[in-house]
Amino acid sequence: MKPVIRLLSASLLLSAVTPALAQDIATIDSEKASHCLLISEESCSDTSEEGCIRKHKEHARELRADSLLITEVSESRYRKPSLAGGIKSVTKVSVAAEYYDCITQNAPDVASPVTRQPSDNTKGKTIAERLKVLKTLREDALISDQEYADKKEEILKEL
Repeated sequence: MKPVIRLLSASLLLSAVTPALAQDIATIDSEKASHCLLISEESCSDTSEEGCIRKHKEHARELRADSLLITEVSESRYRKPSLAGGIKSVTKVSVAAEYYDCITQNAPDVASPVTRQPSDNTKGKTIAERLKVLKTLREDALISDQEYADKKEEILKEL
């Protein structure tokens, strides 16, 4: 029984620490983003904009990004039946964001602005940059070896 309690305590501790770590992610503007390395582009839906931004920051931390650019915020409201009978109004907020690595990109031995490519498939990254991100994801056990091999093959076909 004690190992289960320890495991539960550890997971509760991690869940309390994760939001605090997500606060280290900076929110940047498009000018600053043009000098950083784009890691990923994601979208989130929640009941509040703050909830989505918190989720984006947590996900950015998992991907080793240090900065976040909010690209689009939209809100929709609709009515639906409630369990208590009657109709209730529901608000849904969608936030699109891009995750960037600005610290590594601004290191002294790294060249300045990232070269953007027009192709939508590359999301602004060169093939070499995409392969590096893919390798990091595999090393951090965020994707399986099979997913890595499949995606690497897909990227290399673009050569």
